[in-house]
Amino acid sequence: MSDNNNASANTNDKAQRRLVIITGDKGGVGKSTFARGLLQLYVDKDIKCLAYEADQRNPQVSRHFGNKYGPLVDYIDIFRRGGADRLLITIEKKQDYSNFLLDLPAQSGGFFEEFVKEVAFFETLKDINCRVTMVSVISRVLDSVNVLEKLYHFCQKQVDYVVVKNLFHGEDHKFERYNDSDFRRDHKEILNEIVMPDLFYIPYDFIDVHALTFADAQTHPGSNIAIRARVKFWLAEFEEKVKPLSNLFNLDIPPTPGIYKEMAEATEKLRKEQESQAAKVKERIQESELRSQDESELPEC
Repeated sequence: MSDNNNASANTNDKAQRRLVIITGDKGGVGKSTFARGLLQLYVDKDIKCLAYEADQRNPQVSRHFGNKYGPLVDYIDIFRRGGADRLLITIEKKQDYSNFLLDLPAQSGGFFEEFVKEVAFFETLKDINCRVTMVSVISRVLDSVNVLEKLYHFCQKQVDYVVVKNLFHGEDHKFERYNDSDFRRDHKEILNEIVMPDLFYIPYDFIDVHALTFADAQTHPGSNIAIRARVKFWLAEFEEKVKPLSNLFNLDIPPTPGIYKEMAEATEKLRKEQESQAAKVKERIQESELRSQDESELPEC
């Protein structure tokens, strides 16, 4: 398959900005796991990224990263006409950001296509020096190939393609429906393929239950040595698999030291202020209830 040289030449003096869109159009293929793994790399490397939470039913990006790094996550409504406009507006406005990430919810392909058509999405992004990396996370079923094929017919060569085989569904060679497909054979020059390692279910469930980032799973007091070891190994392996496509994810751009530490501190400060404000409101309500009770107990004249 392609050796990740499909990115179009950037004639602008500025570095190529990237919007990474993670799709699959079916729930359970591993889209959000890949999104969270990629976000963890950006955080670990201090590479500025803005992530868009578009899944109202299962907001994994927000739940695992937004609670700690509030400014990292923005919200868009992909299912409401005009709701995704915020995506373009923010990318144009945030000129100090080179990376943006959108984890498309399951069954949102049709809504996204309408948005792309209405605003000439890819051409508009080109005007603000931003190109799309379209990540398709696949399982072993035929639907994954069909969705990928539809995606290509819609986007053509306006985006760069990354196909991610999620090894949770089986070893690389067991993806026969994709590996042996006519689509793969006919478009091998534009398909950049990687695999996503399988994380054992116990550490995965631990991370899910506590709504942690992959890094925080290694320091959480409820963790154990086996969980820490498995998550550490998975992250290292994930980075190793993604590394050949660093240019398509902007993983090789200069870092902004301390950016995520500042985000975490600001988020924690805001959380404490909100808790303090909520405690004051609760205290005023209790005082008001006590006064009402005292007044009701006064003897009638």
